[in-house]
Amino acid sequence: MNITAKLGSMERRVAAFDVRRALDSPLLDIAIGLVLFLLALVQLGAFRGYLGPIGILAAGLATLPHTVRRRQPVEAVALTAVGALALLNFEGAIAGNIFGLGYPVYASGLLSAYTVFRMVGRRTAWFLGTASAAGAFVLVLIAGPHRPDVALGWAALPAAMALLADLRRSRREVREARVDNLEALREQAAMAERARIAREMHDIVAHSISVIAVQAETAPYSIAGLGDDGRNEFAEIAATARGTLTEMRRLLGVLRADTPPETAPQPGLARLPELIEQHGGEVDLDVIGEVRELPQAVNISAYRIVQEALTNARQHAPGARVSIEIAYRPALLALRIADDGPGPAEKTPELSGHGLIGMRERATALGGWFAAGPGPEGGFLIQAGLPTR
Repeated sequence: MNITAKLGSMERRVAAFDVRRALDSPLLDIAIGLVLFLLALVQLGAFRGYLGPIGILAAGLATLPHTVRRRQPVEAVALTAVGALALLNFEGAIAGNIFGLGYPVYASGLLSAYTVFRMVGRRTAWFLGTASAAGAFVLVLIAGPHRPDVALGWAALPAAMALLADLRRSRREVREARVDNLEALREQAAMAERARIAREMHDIVAHSISVIAVQAETAPYSIAGLGDDGRNEFAEIAATARGTLTEMRRLLGVLRADTPPETAPQPGLARLPELIEQHGGEVDLDVIGEVRELPQAVNISAYRIVQEALTNARQHAPGARVSIEIAYRPALLALRIADDGPGPAEKTPELSGHGLIGMRERATALGGWFAAGPGPEGGFLIQAGLPTR
């Protein structure tokens, strides 16, 4: 594996690491809950000089619910509040002194409240955040050192949790909107490619029907001794063919209204040398099997797939060497286009890019298959199979 492929592999591994998934892992909640519980025990032991069963139970109620705050957010807040109240009245030693709870209990309560704020709607979250801030202000002002500035500082904590929850909600909404827009763009690209395929198929079928009409019209003059019944049959065939051509033009009129029709002849694999020369980079072409005449739809689609693959290589891996393999099998035309560039940066490259969507549409329209992704030795690999029967 060359240095470019190694760098591409490292880049894919780094891109595959999702920080959000790590932060949202239940294991992280369990670890934080256990750490908060141990810190609460340490602070309670230092404050009291000893730990009793009631103190341990109260500390657990105040901190361990953090481990399930994502799955049961309301229950976690309720249990944390019960544990905090129990600690406030633990043997009457710290009754009325809310600052004796310690930071682990505060952190557990705030994180649980933040989860509730994220779960409910925006208005409800701001209402709960405002009510919690007002309650904290009054409680600290009464039970604390009777300083408004300190009370405001503590009141700002639940308000900050509500604000963070709102920001997280907004980011999620923006991310979902981007996904919806991306899906819409992909669908538009697929529809545009289907329209292009339909126009090409129209040209192929129209040519064949035109041949039928011409042959049906000339047959009575080339077949000696043809009776009136035979002449009428050929006349009906010609009329049906002309009517079919008219209906096809009407059906394809909508497709041609959005995009001007192509006046150049439809390309095929015979024009691959010209396409490779236009690419400008190093391209290896390998043809396997005996070259034979292909159905016109397969011939056009194979050319378009190779053309789009070369365009992708030119855009995303400039200067990379491209190898094209075309295999003529008994009932299938197999295509394999690979480059030695850095490869895709995403985990699912086959889902992105209008060019890949178009290639997939062409293959599936013929009843074939398509695959795209990182190559076995780096780079990018495109494979397709087009049935020829």
